[in-house]
Amino acid sequence: MVELHGWVTIRETYNAFFEEEKKVDLLVARIKEEINRLSWFKPEIKAQNGEWFLEFTLFSNRINPQIIEVFELYTWIGKEASGSYGLIYLYNDEDKNGKENQFQVFSLVRGVVRENKDSFLSPVIPTIEDKDELC
Repeated sequence: MVELHGWVTIRETYNAFFEEEKKVDLLVARIKEEINRLSWFKPEIKAQNGEWFLEFTLFSNRINPQIIEVFELYTWIGKEASGSYGLIYLYNDEDKNGKENQFQVFSLVRGVVRENKDSFLSPVIPTIEDKDELC
């Protein structure tokens, strides 16, 4: 099973500019266009207290096109809106790279997506679940 939770706060730049609010409408429109280009992943861009963001949760049996599009959009936002920041927590119990018992954490900071080690929920067994003694 694959479990994915994420969020991104949308910021045009990491520099403090008072003019940013004038450009953020154009940025949000471009993000909406990019979301419309996606085939599977259709998050809603939202605003609260003047801040734009995306939040999303997906569960699937395995890595699928929708999950791939999450990472494509996440990376695209980093390139187009370098001040944006956020996290994606991904758990894939069928991971083929030795990470089947841990959450993978992907941070978006200053336009760059990095994989980080999770120390809160990993290893999944025994942190979250007990080992299945029948296996």
